[in-house]
Amino acid sequence: MDKGNKPNRLLWILGIAAVAAFLIILGLYIAYFKNLSVTNDSATWGTFGDYLGGTLNPIISFLALIGLLYTIHQQAQEMKATRDELERTAEQQSRQSEIFNLQQFESTFFSLLEQHNKVVERIEVKSIYEELHNIYNTKIDQITTRKPSEELSNSHAIKSINQHYELKSYFNLLFQILKFISINLSKNSESNNSEDSKITTKDFYSDSKISKDKISQKYINPQERMYSDILRSFIPSIILKLLALNCLTIDKFSQDYELKTLYNFQGLLNRYALLEQLQLVFTDINKINKSYLVNGDDAIHFLILTSHADIAPAFGNNKIFDKSKAVFNYKFNYWLTVKTKFLHDKQYELKNIKRKIIRLEPMLCEEYKMLDISERDELLLLPEGQYYFRQPDNNFNAWKQEYLEKLENEKKYYEEKINEINTELKRIEENKKAWLEFLQIEDNKAIYSIS
Repeated sequence: MDKGNKPNRLLWILGIAAVAAFLIILGLYIAYFKNLSVTNDSATWGTFGDYLGGTLNPIISFLALIGLLYTIHQQAQEMKATRDELERTAEQQSRQSEIFNLQQFESTFFSLLEQHNKVVERIEVKSIYEELHNIYNTKIDQITTRKPSEELSNSHAIKSINQHYELKSYFNLLFQILKFISINLSKNSESNNSEDSKITTKDFYSDSKISKDKISQKYINPQERMYSDILRSFIPSIILKLLALNCLTIDKFSQDYELKTLYNFQGLLNRYALLEQLQLVFTDINKINKSYLVNGDDAIHFLILTSHADIAPAFGNNKIFDKSKAVFNYKFNYWLTVKTKFLHDKQYELKNIKRKIIRLEPMLCEEYKMLDISERDELLLLPEGQYYFRQPDNNFNAWKQEYLEKLENEKKYYEEKINEINTELKRIEENKKAWLEFLQIEDNKAIYSIS
């Protein structure tokens, strides 16, 4: 018997139970009152009725209660089945709606992607790179002789990019495509229902921290990643480099705040790690000492270093920051080693000359003619390499005083030179600290041997 016949079976069981109860009770009454006979006495019939009613009513009420409870249970089961069916229907409709929405999304997405590829073909990247080369074509030893300043601000690169209408239009189109992906495919995390991760259009017009975090850091639907990866695969590497420059955070040396990149664009780059595949050519570390120029890709290395942590997530697992910092740090330390060694050598030479001058002073006496020729030459040779002989008719004391004055002037001159070198060494150390702090590089204490 199937489930549909269970209610009828229960009714039969309850009916049979009621009849059986009646027969049992009637049998007990007859067995107890053996002298039972038909009578016209109403009292006897009343007693008989009270007996049947008093015993059958609770039993029948109990059976009725069971039937009622079972009926309620059956209705609950039917309602649950109805709800399940409605949920399945709603789920099916939801899936159909998702499929329809995805089809609409894909249609629009690939239309935008086609437009994206057409715009990429029209961009003249070479001229933009030439402009950047002219701006930042500076030797690293010239750059680092002074602290970071507005002259080397990354605002020059951003301004140069902004002046190219087609490139700027391309970045705007790219932003709209990324925004289209995030609005249509983002959803709340299944593991954390209390957290709102769904991105809406309002989030792009809000300046609140919640909206910014939602755009750049919240749960990412795998579908979002898939379509953003498709988009990224169509972006040439050279465009990715310019994209990295365009989205740099304006450094503290720039006063042109109008160049500030829209934060939401940075947030979307971070969300989809759009710069993760950016590739740069790094100079062989063993040949860096022969290549000081910061141009071509080296300029890109340098500029990317000037960006702050805002855009770092856009590089995902890309180690470009570590590599470029290592390259810059090596070049920087190599140049510092060369410069410092030169200054120390010069300082040592000046100190020797100063000591020589101090040693000559007590040798000036009447008996200087009695010195051997080498000592006389040393005595008479001024630091400029000129001999200062005493003529026979010159008074010795006058000549000695004049010579001592010359030696004193020379001593002061070399003391000043030594102090200048000390000042220069101190300035180099301060510049190094400023640059490492500016570029967020840990201090490298390594000293390179210079042959």
